[in-house]
Amino acid sequence: MIMKMLIDLQKELIGKRVHLIRMCDDPKTNPIKPNSYGTIMSVDDMGYYLVKWDCGRVLNLLPDEDEFELLEN
Repeated sequence: MIMKMLIDLQKELIGKRVHLIRMCDDPKTNPIKPNSYGTIMSVDDMGYYLVKWDCGRVLNLLPDEDEFELLEN
C-alpha cells in the first residue's frame, strides 16, 4: 500500500516545476536562494524531492522543512 502511494506520488510530481519560497538554512548544504525555480527529477523513499534548479544545481527539497509551491506546467 505504501509503495503504491509512493509510486503514485512520483508519477504526479516528476517533471513538475517548483518555486522556492524558503529553504531551511543548513550550512552543510549551501541552501538554494529564495525565489528560485526548478524541476522535480525524482521522489525518494523518504518523500524528498530531488530538484534540478534553474541555477544549475541539484538539491533535495524537504517537504516538511522547506517552503515552496508547485507550479502548473
